[in-house]
Amino acid sequence: MPHAFSVEIQDYIGRKILLMEEAKTKAIHEQNSSVQFYCEGQLLELMNLRKYLTENIDLKTQKYY
Repeated sequence: MPHAFSVEIQDYIGRKILLMEEAKTKAIHEQNSSVQFYCEGQLLELMNLRKYLTENIDLKTQKYY
């Protein structure tokens, strides 16, 4: 995968992770367990995607996040 695309994809994933972490924190404060569990699931999927990209696609000489 070209370097430029890796950077853009990792940036996108990073922004989505931040949004989900903020939404999870808000759900915890509001005691909204369904939203909290949704956010936890989204975070798990995003972290797994990041891990896959790092291990299999991204350049081994550079950290993107």
